[in-house]
Amino acid sequence: MTFTWESNARSYSKSIPNIFKRADGYYLYDEQDNAYLDFLCGAGTLLLGHNHPAIKNAIATITDPLMNHLDLRTSAESDFSKTLLSVLPFKDKDDVRIHFCGPAGGDAVEAALKLAALKTGRAGVFAFHGSYHGMSQGALSVTSSNKARAAGLNSKSDVTFLPFPYPYRFPEGLNTEEEAVDFCLAHLKLLLEDDHSGTALPGAIIIEPVQGEGGTIAAPKRFIQSLRKICDDHGIVLIFDEIQAGLGRCGTWFCAEQYGVEPDIITVSKGIGGGFPMALIAFHKDLNCWNPGDHIGTFRGQQYAMTAGKALLDTIKEENLTENSATQGKYITSQLEAMQDAYPDLIGEVRGIGLYIGVEVNKDVADPTALSHQIQQAMLSKNIVMERGGRQSSVLRVLAPINITQDICDIFLGSFEESLKEVHKANLSPKVA
Repeated sequence: MTFTWESNARSYSKSIPNIFKRADGYYLYDEQDNAYLDFLCGAGTLLLGHNHPAIKNAIATITDPLMNHLDLRTSAESDFSKTLLSVLPFKDKDDVRIHFCGPAGGDAVEAALKLAALKTGRAGVFAFHGSYHGMSQGALSVTSSNKARAAGLNSKSDVTFLPFPYPYRFPEGLNTEEEAVDFCLAHLKLLLEDDHSGTALPGAIIIEPVQGEGGTIAAPKRFIQSLRKICDDHGIVLIFDEIQAGLGRCGTWFCAEQYGVEPDIITVSKGIGGGFPMALIAFHKDLNCWNPGDHIGTFRGQQYAMTAGKALLDTIKEENLTENSATQGKYITSQLEAMQDAYPDLIGEVRGIGLYIGVEVNKDVADPTALSHQIQQAMLSKNIVMERGGRQSSVLRVLAPINITQDICDIFLGSFEESLKEVHKANLSPKVA
């Protein structure tokens, strides 16, 4: 079938051209009812896979739903918010405030940037190389991809991009974690403390503690903890973008817990609505400087999303899926590292936390983009759907549901190893540059 009405901006279907008709659990089904193991899961949105019984049952209880309630108070919002507050990475839950935004992750980023600027009176923002925060103007202004920015960034926001600790891609002499962290912190401190740096004190620093689209790169603990102190010392609002990393994917409710750090603002979206669109920010009450109507949006309140979201959170709690994510993630990572040892000319690095895993092809091959595409297509031929990201789209990303079993992991791993064998044979050991 040819989709002649498609916008050229469509992306996932370019490398995954299959036409899918239905979905259940871990699997997508095409028009011929062939099953495909889904390790894309709506770019990490479907934390429990497709049509999980807990979410379906919760939705089924709704009669005469509040399809749109703006920010009118509802019982669904109250039940959802109380459950969410119990798992947010803030020690004093009474000091936390929640603001519901438009339904996409970019809307949460817009709200966070706006709130930080209003609180500090400073519009400047520091962001990081490799960052992805969304496609709306404010979110795109703090997204580092030159390609994405060139395709539609019109605002002239005061954003400064800083290096993110990424030893695998750093220049010689900065290839260890220790060296990379020292370099990145020194760079940041010089910008803030040198009165000839040419850079004004920002109102906010926004960071994905574990970068997603940038290549699934986890910041070292020392870097994040130092960043917290620097923000405290200079009165800068620290924003954690956990839109893809949060809600159990990293083996804890939020990856902030991995670092022992509380952000000032955290952005939450993707999985939070149980598959329905929803986005929000959570923040310390001393940032609650908005007046009524300062940040509004038509689709802030919808009973389906809040009911499904509560069912999602309850299921993660009851089934201890944060621990499952950590366990299965460790298993997958260890097996992928063994494959890296077997095929070092194909795989350059395996990294991640929990079920937030990236496999970067060898950066020294002649065409890393083509090589990662070959592996992705080999997996698709085995009925497994995967996403690519990172520099030159050279990172194969594992975004499995956090309730997967080891049996499902083994299906994925067996197919991945077979794909590496096929690609290695087809390339006869790819030449490095």
